[in-house]
Amino acid sequence: MGIGQLRCHVIDVNDLGVAEVFWSQVTGLPVIPSAFPGRFSYLGQAEPWKHEVILHLVATPKGPEANRSHVDIGVRDVDAAISRIKAIGGTLKKEPSIYPRPHSYQGEAPLIDWAVMQDPFGNEFCLVSVLTSEESLAVAAAGERDDGDDHHWRAVARRTAARR
Repeated sequence: MGIGQLRCHVIDVNDLGVAEVFWSQVTGLPVIPSAFPGRFSYLGQAEPWKHEVILHLVATPKGPEANRSHVDIGVRDVDAAISRIKAIGGTLKKEPSIYPRPHSYQGEAPLIDWAVMQDPFGNEFCLVSVLTSEESLAVAAAGERDDGDDHHWRAVARRTAARR
């Protein structure tokens, strides 16, 4: 048993209204009443009241350093999620890739398709889609024959269209 249990994730933002819309659309969690309006917003369930994400208003914008904490968002289609997140104000930080890539960790099968995104305030989060066993085997088999870039491995897994 741990010392405690994960209660929620807190994200520093510079505009609560923009953050509420963005993170509610990304997570599918509704905005719920805040005990501290103007300083904190909450996403979660209203009845019974339970927050899963806290949006914390801060004055200082995020610098160039990486987050020390982030959330992973499970999605079915990484490319579709990237498009939808860009449409609501997010940006792509790291192009989608298969992890682990063939030849990177001896004996480890590819498990996920993922990308790193940023919210409108520069906070990073990952989009993660678990590969099916067929997709994982296809990438592993192709990795025994050749080398490739991220786009190549995603095409082998049929996670993106092959380049023309």
